[in-house]
Amino acid sequence: MRIGINTLSIAPSRGGAKTFVTNLARSMARVENRHTYVLFVSPINKHLFGGLPESFQSVSLPLWADSRPVRILCEQLLLPYHVARNKIDVLLSPGNVASLATRCKQVLVLHGPLVIRRLRRRYAPKEIRRIEALFHDLMLPLSVKRSAKTIAVSQDIKEWLLKQVRIDRSKVVVVHEGVDFQKFYSAAAEVASRPQRRYVLFLSTLFRYKNADKAIRAFALMKQRRSIPEHELLIVGRDPGGYLDGLRKLVNELGLGEDTVRFLGAVPHKEVPELYRGADVFLYPSTVESFGLPPLEAMASGTPVIASNRCSVPEIVGDAGLIVDPDNVEALAEAILRVLKDQQLRQRLVQRGYKRAEAFTWEKAARETLDVLEEVGGEERLRGTQRGQ
Repeated sequence: MRIGINTLSIAPSRGGAKTFVTNLARSMARVENRHTYVLFVSPINKHLFGGLPESFQSVSLPLWADSRPVRILCEQLLLPYHVARNKIDVLLSPGNVASLATRCKQVLVLHGPLVIRRLRRRYAPKEIRRIEALFHDLMLPLSVKRSAKTIAVSQDIKEWLLKQVRIDRSKVVVVHEGVDFQKFYSAAAEVASRPQRRYVLFLSTLFRYKNADKAIRAFALMKQRRSIPEHELLIVGRDPGGYLDGLRKLVNELGLGEDTVRFLGAVPHKEVPELYRGADVFLYPSTVESFGLPPLEAMASGTPVIASNRCSVPEIVGDAGLIVDPDNVEALAEAILRVLKDQQLRQRLVQRGYKRAEAFTWEKAARETLDVLEEVGGEERLRGTQRGQ
């Protein structure tokens, strides 16, 4: 079977989507070699898929910049031609949008929570522009109905999708994302004997709904109530929405100073495991998530996790972290303090975290995704055989 993968939504600067597609492709290469894969790439992301075996081919489309309008035109106007030319049996569309004019069977992957209207309006009504919201409100139902199957990366995102789009539940399959456990765990023992760097870590793109401001307020409250002078708060992540100035202002208003709350910005991905391992606590108070990969990465690194009770986050974290209402700053502060002071709790969370992270592998995600692709491709071949009789 010839499987196409539309990677046009992937750009080097987009951490979550890039992590998902690159790890899925490499894991597909490891778990089976029966199929031929055709990656529809762009000049700006082609290098991300280097080193794959011969069963993986690349077809480059003229997308020379990370431009959403240009990408949409490529996906809807140029991609159908290249899919037909390369005789694709099933196209995997992992960017929340299907290529509507493509004739072959498609499997859509839904991992962007803000494309779902009800979820966006409830938790992040001002996060995206109106024109972008209108585009998703139009394209999501069309994409889901155009696709033979839709993969949702969590049960929570599946339920939100079914509230918006009227389709049979069997057309939506849950396939959890994975975590590169060895990448984060392998060097954990190397840092175990070193003096711990005394910091609480917040690591996420600085969208408003990620609640970096709540993390700062909770940290300030903890500092006010208990004397923990050795700890600082590290805020790590790129700032596409321009919120950083407001966060710096909040730090000053709370009397913390930038020697107590440090903003590191975006850091190279290779440096992220060390940041996790060195933290005493990983704080993830996000309001909106379709999956929530950072808590799993922190768990694999041996770092206790305090996470939000919203959307998919409790589904992914399970009992391996402290689950807290992200809008309750006092509860966040108390949770941080508990983890810092209670060594038995810390050890319990670390051990549960290792076990939890081991259950989410990219190989498992690849196998389950291939099961869906093969089911869809098998249906297509069966119908073709019946038509020829």
